[in-house]
Amino acid sequence: MKKRYFLILSMIFVILSISCVSAVDNDTNISKEQDTDVLSINEEDNVNLSISDVENEPVGAISENNSTILTVTNDGEILASENNTDILTVSSSDSVLSSSVSVSSNYKVPTKKQRTFNIGGFKAVLSNAQYKKLFLITSIEDIWFDDGDYYTPGTKYHGYDQYDSGLRMYLTVKTNKYVKVKVKIGKRYYIKKSRVSMRFSYGAGQSGVAYRYMMSLTHKFNNPGYDYAKVMGKNAKYFGKCKQSAYLNKLNKSKLYNPVSVYKKYRI
Repeated sequence: MKKRYFLILSMIFVILSISCVSAVDNDTNISKEQDTDVLSINEEDNVNLSISDVENEPVGAISENNSTILTVTNDGEILASENNTDILTVSSSDSVLSSSVSVSSNYKVPTKKQRTFNIGGFKAVLSNAQYKKLFLITSIEDIWFDDGDYYTPGTKYHGYDQYDSGLRMYLTVKTNKYVKVKVKIGKRYYIKKSRVSMRFSYGAGQSGVAYRYMMSLTHKFNNPGYDYAKVMGKNAKYFGKCKQSAYLNKLNKSKLYNPVSVYKKYRI
């Protein structure tokens, strides 16, 4: 009887052992299959998805070499290239679309050649800021007319002087040359060396006409402080002349004019 009882217990123990081993093998196979699936996804897409439940922690997609290709935060959204260079940033507190558009949105930075102007052998180079301000005055002037904010003496509109017919500005830039000038100081005449400058203007006023650009040569003795001033030598022919155009980018190629004829033609 005891032998039979022991035999039955032994058989039960063997059966249970076989069942446990089989269960472990099944779990191992399932784990292997799952691992294989994960590896398959990673090898095919080369992308892991990192998600954090920590507040303000960014959620990111990470490439195989651990470089972030997409990052999203609670405060905003940043799209980045594989070398982590930002290409788009949008914050939840920022307005993506705006009803107002800057007139400079389509402005292209000019080359040095485009900023270089000449009259005869005299050359002047505008800075980027000077060129931009001259270039944009026509667009600002259009807005000025649309606003109906007409001439207010002593005030400026977006940094430009206002006049009864529109906006105006002028600036003076040194050239690359000097000239000899015969000047009268008191009752005596003197020969002075002077750096030549180029004057640029837009709009009506003491140095220009409405809605047109002008440029001309000048020097420090060419002002009311001297009774008489005359440029000496062959370069004298370029003084007392001007170039004029309705467009800044065409001003340099304009021919030389007599300022009096320009005033008569375009004076309002």
